[in-house]
Amino acid sequence: MAATRFFRALCDFEAYLDVEKNLSPRTRRAYVYDLERFMSFWTKRHGGSPLVRQVSTKSVKEYLEYLRMDLHYKSTTLSRTIASLRVFFEFCVIQGLLKTSPLTHIHNPKIARRLPVFLVESEAQRLLESPASHSVAARCPRSDYRHLATRDYAVLVTFLFTGIRLQELVDLKMRSVDFERNRIRVLGKGSKERIIPLNDSVVRGLRKWIELRKPADPDEESLFLSRFGKMLSPWSVQEIVKKYVKVAGVPSGGVSPHKLRHTFATLLHLNGVDIVEIQALMGHATITSTQIYTHVESSRLRKAVHTLDKIGLHHKETEDSHDPK
Repeated sequence: MAATRFFRALCDFEAYLDVEKNLSPRTRRAYVYDLERFMSFWTKRHGGSPLVRQVSTKSVKEYLEYLRMDLHYKSTTLSRTIASLRVFFEFCVIQGLLKTSPLTHIHNPKIARRLPVFLVESEAQRLLESPASHSVAARCPRSDYRHLATRDYAVLVTFLFTGIRLQELVDLKMRSVDFERNRIRVLGKGSKERIIPLNDSVVRGLRKWIELRKPADPDEESLFLSRFGKMLSPWSVQEIVKKYVKVAGVPSGGVSPHKLRHTFATLLHLNGVDIVEIQALMGHATITSTQIYTHVESSRLRKAVHTLDKIGLHHKETEDSHDPK
Protein backbone atom coordinates (compact mmCIF):
# COMPACT_ATOMS: atom_id res chain seq x y z
CA MET A 1 0.00 0.00 0.00
CA ALA A 2 1.20 3.50 -0.82
CA ALA A 3 2.45 5.59 2.11
CA THR A 4 0.21 8.56 1.34
CA ARG A 5 -0.07 11.51 3.66
CA PHE A 6 -3.53 12.24 5.03
CA PHE A 7 -3.39 15.81 3.74
CA ARG A 8 -2.57 14.68 0.19
CA ALA A 9 -5.42 12.18 0.26
CA LEU A 10 -7.73 14.91 1.57
CA CYS A 11 -6.90 17.16 -1.39
CA ASP A 12 -7.67 14.31 -3.80
CA PHE A 13 -10.86 13.56 -1.88
CA GLU A 14 -12.10 17.13 -2.20
CA ALA A 15 -11.53 17.01 -5.96
CA TYR A 16 -13.43 13.70 -6.03
CA LEU A 17 -16.41 15.26 -4.24
CA ASP A 18 -16.42 18.09 -6.77
CA VAL A 19 -15.84 16.24 -10.04
CA GLU A 20 -17.21 12.75 -9.40
CA LYS A 21 -19.95 13.42 -6.85
CA ASN A 22 -20.79 16.94 -8.06
CA LEU A 23 -21.47 18.14 -4.52
CA SER A 24 -22.07 21.78 -3.73
CA PRO A 25 -19.20 23.92 -2.36
CA ARG A 26 -21.00 24.13 0.98
CA THR A 27 -21.24 20.34 1.30
CA ARG A 28 -17.63 19.89 0.28
CA ARG A 29 -16.52 22.42 2.89
CA ALA A 30 -18.44 20.50 5.57
CA TYR A 31 -16.62 17.27 4.70
CA VAL A 32 -13.23 18.96 4.59
CA TYR A 33 -13.86 20.79 7.87
CA ASP A 34 -14.58 17.53 9.71
CA LEU A 35 -11.52 15.85 8.24
CA GLU A 36 -9.19 18.76 8.94
CA ARG A 37 -10.30 18.73 12.57
CA PHE A 38 -9.50 15.03 12.80
CA MET A 39 -6.07 15.63 11.24
CA SER A 40 -5.42 18.47 13.72
CA PHE A 41 -6.34 16.19 16.65
CA TRP A 42 -3.97 13.49 15.39
CA THR A 43 -1.13 15.98 14.88
CA LYS A 44 -1.41 17.28 18.45
CA ARG A 45 -1.50 13.75 19.85
CA HIS A 46 1.33 12.31 17.74
CA GLY A 47 3.48 15.30 16.85
CA GLY A 48 3.00 15.14 13.11
CA SER A 49 0.41 14.70 10.39
CA PRO A 50 -0.57 11.06 9.79
CA LEU A 51 -0.16 8.73 6.90
CA VAL A 52 -3.52 7.38 5.75
CA ARG A 53 -2.52 3.83 6.70
CA GLN A 54 -1.62 4.92 10.25
CA VAL A 55 -5.23 5.75 11.12
CA SER A 56 -6.78 2.83 13.00
CA THR A 57 -10.19 2.08 14.40
CA LYS A 58 -8.76 2.74 17.86
CA SER A 59 -7.52 6.22 16.90
CA VAL A 60 -10.89 7.11 15.38
CA LYS A 61 -12.67 5.97 18.56
CA GLU A 62 -10.27 8.10 20.64
CA TYR A 63 -11.15 11.11 18.52
CA LEU A 64 -14.88 10.52 18.82
CA GLU A 65 -14.53 10.12 22.58
CA TYR A 66 -12.66 13.43 22.70
CA LEU A 67 -15.46 15.14 20.79
CA ARG A 68 -18.10 13.64 23.06
CA MET A 69 -16.43 14.11 26.46
CA ASP A 70 -14.22 17.17 26.01
CA LEU A 71 -16.12 19.20 23.43
CA HIS A 72 -19.57 17.90 24.42
CA TYR A 73 -20.64 17.16 20.85
CA LYS A 74 -24.25 16.09 20.50
CA SER A 75 -25.22 12.84 18.79
CA THR A 76 -26.23 14.64 15.61
CA THR A 77 -22.81 16.32 15.26
CA LEU A 78 -21.00 13.09 16.09
CA SER A 79 -23.01 11.32 13.41
CA ARG A 80 -22.04 13.94 10.84
CA THR A 81 -18.36 13.59 11.80
CA ILE A 82 -18.55 9.80 11.50
CA ALA A 83 -20.22 10.14 8.11
CA SER A 84 -17.44 12.44 6.87
CA LEU A 85 -14.72 10.07 8.08
CA ARG A 86 -16.52 7.05 6.65
CA VAL A 87 -16.90 8.54 3.17
CA PHE A 88 -13.25 9.67 3.18
CA PHE A 89 -11.82 6.30 4.17
CA GLU A 90 -14.09 4.48 1.73
CA PHE A 91 -12.58 6.76 -0.91
CA CYS A 92 -9.09 5.75 0.30
CA VAL A 93 -10.02 2.08 -0.09
CA ILE A 94 -11.26 2.72 -3.64
CA GLN A 95 -7.99 4.51 -4.43
CA GLY A 96 -5.95 1.56 -3.15
CA LEU A 97 -4.50 3.47 -0.20
CA LEU A 98 -6.09 1.06 2.31
CA LYS A 99 -7.35 -2.52 2.29
CA THR A 100 -10.20 -1.80 4.70
CA SER A 101 -11.68 1.30 6.27
CA PRO A 102 -11.04 1.95 9.99
CA LEU A 103 -14.71 2.98 10.18
CA THR A 104 -16.00 -0.49 9.24
CA HIS A 105 -16.95 -1.39 12.81
CA ILE A 106 -17.85 2.09 14.06
CA HIS A 107 -21.57 2.83 14.22
CA ASN A 108 -23.45 6.08 14.50
CA PRO A 109 -24.84 7.01 17.93
CA LYS A 110 -28.56 6.71 18.39
CA ILE A 111 -30.37 9.96 17.70
CA ALA A 112 -33.79 10.78 19.07
CA ARG A 113 -35.86 11.73 16.05
CA ARG A 114 -37.61 15.06 16.51
CA LEU A 115 -40.95 15.71 14.93
CA PRO A 116 -40.84 18.35 12.18
CA VAL A 117 -41.85 21.86 13.15
CA PHE A 118 -44.47 23.32 10.83
CA LEU A 119 -47.20 25.93 10.46
CA VAL A 120 -50.87 25.12 10.82
CA GLU A 121 -53.33 26.44 8.23
CA SER A 122 -54.21 29.65 10.05
CA GLU A 123 -50.52 30.54 10.47
CA ALA A 124 -49.76 29.79 6.82
CA GLN A 125 -52.68 31.93 5.74
CA ARG A 126 -51.56 34.88 7.88
CA LEU A 127 -48.04 34.54 6.49
CA LEU A 128 -49.30 34.72 2.90
CA GLU A 129 -51.42 37.75 3.75
CA SER A 130 -48.52 39.64 5.33
CA PRO A 131 -46.84 41.04 2.15
CA ALA A 132 -50.04 42.96 1.37
CA SER A 133 -50.44 44.31 4.90
CA HIS A 134 -50.43 48.04 5.65
CA SER A 135 -47.61 47.66 8.19
CA VAL A 136 -45.28 46.43 5.45
CA ALA A 137 -46.41 49.11 2.99
CA ALA A 138 -45.69 51.82 5.56
CA ARG A 139 -42.05 50.75 5.80
CA CYS A 140 -41.40 50.58 2.04
CA PRO A 141 -40.84 53.45 -0.39
CA ARG A 142 -44.01 53.74 -2.46
CA SER A 143 -42.14 53.04 -5.70
CA ASP A 144 -40.79 49.77 -4.30
CA TYR A 145 -43.81 48.49 -2.43
CA ARG A 146 -45.77 46.73 -5.16
CA HIS A 147 -42.59 45.26 -6.65
CA LEU A 148 -41.27 43.91 -3.34
CA ALA A 149 -44.63 42.74 -2.00
CA THR A 150 -45.33 40.82 -5.20
CA ARG A 151 -41.90 39.20 -5.13
CA ASP A 152 -42.11 38.33 -1.46
CA TYR A 153 -45.55 36.78 -1.82
CA ALA A 154 -44.21 34.69 -4.70
CA VAL A 155 -41.29 33.56 -2.53
CA LEU A 156 -43.53 32.58 0.38
CA VAL A 157 -46.16 30.78 -1.70
CA THR A 158 -43.45 28.89 -3.59
CA PHE A 159 -41.89 27.70 -0.34
CA LEU A 160 -45.23 26.71 1.18
CA PHE A 161 -46.68 24.88 -1.81
CA THR A 162 -43.64 23.27 -3.44
CA GLY A 163 -41.52 22.34 -0.42
CA ILE A 164 -38.27 23.31 -2.11
CA ARG A 165 -35.10 23.98 -0.15
CA LEU A 166 -33.67 27.46 0.41
CA GLN A 167 -30.78 26.99 -2.03
CA GLU A 168 -33.11 25.39 -4.57
CA LEU A 169 -35.32 28.49 -4.54
CA VAL A 170 -32.32 30.81 -4.88
CA ASP A 171 -31.08 28.73 -7.84
CA LEU A 172 -34.39 28.83 -9.75
CA LYS A 173 -34.05 30.29 -13.24
CA MET A 174 -36.66 31.79 -15.51
CA ARG A 175 -36.44 28.64 -17.62
CA SER A 176 -37.18 26.55 -14.50
CA VAL A 177 -40.85 27.59 -14.66
CA ASP A 178 -43.12 25.84 -17.15
CA PHE A 179 -46.47 27.62 -17.26
CA GLU A 180 -47.75 25.38 -20.05
CA ARG A 181 -47.64 22.35 -17.76
CA ASN A 182 -47.79 24.33 -14.48
CA ARG A 183 -44.63 22.90 -12.99
CA ILE A 184 -41.10 23.84 -12.01
CA ARG A 185 -37.85 22.02 -12.63
CA VAL A 186 -35.68 21.98 -9.50
CA LEU A 187 -32.00 21.13 -9.24
CA GLY A 188 -31.54 19.51 -5.84
CA LYS A 189 -28.70 18.00 -3.83
CA GLY A 190 -26.06 16.27 -5.89
CA SER A 191 -27.46 17.99 -9.00
CA LYS A 192 -30.44 15.64 -8.97
CA GLU A 193 -33.30 17.11 -10.93
CA ARG A 194 -36.95 16.76 -10.01
CA ILE A 195 -40.24 18.14 -11.33
CA ILE A 196 -42.75 19.72 -8.93
CA PRO A 197 -46.30 20.51 -10.05
CA LEU A 198 -47.65 23.96 -9.21
CA ASN A 199 -51.09 24.66 -7.84
CA ASP A 200 -53.07 27.73 -8.91
CA SER A 201 -51.78 29.80 -5.99
CA VAL A 202 -48.14 29.40 -6.98
CA VAL A 203 -48.84 29.88 -10.69
CA ARG A 204 -50.68 33.12 -10.00
CA GLY A 205 -48.01 34.37 -7.62
CA LEU A 206 -45.18 33.65 -10.04
CA ARG A 207 -46.99 35.18 -13.01
CA LYS A 208 -47.56 38.43 -11.13
CA TRP A 209 -43.94 38.57 -10.03
CA ILE A 210 -42.57 37.91 -13.51
CA GLU A 211 -44.70 40.77 -14.86
CA LEU A 212 -42.84 43.16 -12.50
CA ARG A 213 -39.43 41.48 -12.60
CA LYS A 214 -36.76 43.93 -13.79
CA PRO A 215 -33.26 42.46 -14.01
CA ALA A 216 -30.33 44.86 -13.88
CA ASP A 217 -28.68 42.80 -16.62
CA PRO A 218 -30.77 41.56 -19.57
CA ASP A 219 -28.88 38.26 -19.35
CA GLU A 220 -29.80 37.70 -15.68
CA GLU A 221 -31.60 34.35 -15.57
CA SER A 222 -32.39 34.10 -11.84
CA LEU A 223 -36.11 33.99 -11.16
CA PHE A 224 -36.07 35.90 -7.87
CA LEU A 225 -34.18 39.19 -7.82
CA SER A 226 -33.24 41.82 -5.26
CA ARG A 227 -34.64 45.34 -5.45
CA PHE A 228 -31.54 46.17 -7.50
CA GLY A 229 -32.28 43.51 -10.10
CA LYS A 230 -29.59 41.08 -8.95
CA MET A 231 -29.87 37.44 -7.91
CA LEU A 232 -31.19 37.06 -4.35
CA SER A 233 -28.77 35.59 -1.82
CA PRO A 234 -29.80 32.82 0.62
CA TRP A 235 -29.37 35.31 3.46
CA SER A 236 -31.77 37.77 1.80
CA VAL A 237 -34.41 35.07 1.39
CA GLN A 238 -34.06 34.12 5.06
CA GLU A 239 -34.56 37.77 5.99
CA ILE A 240 -37.68 37.95 3.82
CA VAL A 241 -39.19 34.98 5.66
CA LYS A 242 -38.16 36.36 9.04
CA LYS A 243 -39.75 39.75 8.26
CA TYR A 244 -43.14 38.37 7.28
CA VAL A 245 -43.23 35.87 10.12
CA LYS A 246 -43.01 38.87 12.43
CA VAL A 247 -45.65 40.83 10.50
CA ALA A 248 -47.99 37.84 10.52
CA GLY A 249 -47.65 37.40 14.27
CA VAL A 250 -46.58 33.79 13.87
CA PRO A 251 -44.53 32.47 16.82
CA SER A 252 -41.00 33.04 15.55
CA GLY A 253 -39.21 30.16 17.29
CA GLY A 254 -37.55 28.14 14.57
CA VAL A 255 -39.53 29.64 11.66
CA SER A 256 -37.33 29.49 8.58
CA PRO A 257 -37.49 28.46 4.92
CA HIS A 258 -36.89 24.91 6.12
CA LYS A 259 -39.91 25.12 8.40
CA LEU A 260 -42.01 26.11 5.38
CA ARG A 261 -40.64 23.02 3.63
CA HIS A 262 -41.78 20.93 6.60
CA THR A 263 -45.18 22.59 6.40
CA PHE A 264 -45.60 21.52 2.77
CA ALA A 265 -44.74 17.89 3.53
CA THR A 266 -46.85 17.76 6.67
CA LEU A 267 -49.94 19.20 5.00
CA LEU A 268 -49.55 16.72 2.15
CA HIS A 269 -49.37 13.85 4.63
CA LEU A 270 -52.38 15.08 6.60
CA ASN A 271 -54.35 15.29 3.37
CA GLY A 272 -53.69 11.67 2.50
CA VAL A 273 -50.85 11.95 -0.03
CA ASP A 274 -48.82 8.73 -0.24
CA ILE A 275 -45.41 8.87 1.45
CA VAL A 276 -43.62 7.72 -1.72
CA GLU A 277 -45.12 10.68 -3.60
CA ILE A 278 -44.06 13.03 -0.79
CA GLN A 279 -40.54 11.61 -1.03
CA ALA A 280 -40.42 12.39 -4.76
CA LEU A 281 -41.71 15.95 -4.26
CA MET A 282 -39.27 16.65 -1.41
CA GLY A 283 -36.29 15.21 -3.24
CA HIS A 284 -35.36 12.87 -0.39
CA ALA A 285 -32.73 10.30 -1.35
CA THR A 286 -34.35 7.63 0.84
CA ILE A 287 -37.80 7.01 2.24
CA THR A 288 -36.32 7.14 5.76
CA SER A 289 -36.09 10.94 5.62
CA THR A 290 -39.74 11.18 4.60
CA GLN A 291 -41.11 8.78 7.20
CA ILE A 292 -40.78 11.36 9.95
CA TYR A 293 -43.97 13.00 8.63
CA THR A 294 -45.96 9.82 9.32
CA HIS A 295 -45.37 10.34 13.05
CA VAL A 296 -47.10 13.71 13.17
CA GLU A 297 -50.12 13.68 15.45
CA SER A 298 -52.82 14.39 12.90
CA SER A 299 -55.79 14.51 15.27
CA ARG A 300 -54.58 17.84 16.67
CA LEU A 301 -54.45 19.46 13.26
CA ARG A 302 -56.97 17.78 10.98
CA LYS A 303 -59.70 20.25 11.90
CA ALA A 304 -57.45 23.15 10.89
CA VAL A 305 -55.99 21.68 7.71
CA HIS A 306 -58.13 20.95 4.64
CA THR A 307 -56.46 21.45 1.27
CA LEU A 308 -53.21 23.17 0.39
CA ASP A 309 -54.64 25.25 -2.41
CA LYS A 310 -57.47 26.62 -0.30
CA ILE A 311 -55.02 28.78 1.62
CA GLY A 312 -53.58 30.34 -1.49
CA LEU A 313 -56.89 30.75 -3.33
CA HIS A 314 -57.98 33.02 -0.49
CA HIS A 315 -55.59 35.58 -1.97
CA LYS A 316 -57.02 35.74 -5.47
CA GLU A 317 -57.08 39.28 -6.79
CA THR A 318 -59.90 41.33 -5.34
CA GLU A 319 -61.03 42.44 -8.74
CA ASP A 320 -61.51 38.81 -9.77
CA SER A 321 -64.26 38.51 -7.19
CA HIS A 322 -66.18 41.23 -9.01
CA ASP A 323 -65.97 39.67 -12.44
CA PRO A 324 -69.41 39.33 -14.06
CA LYS A 325 -70.74 35.77 -13.99
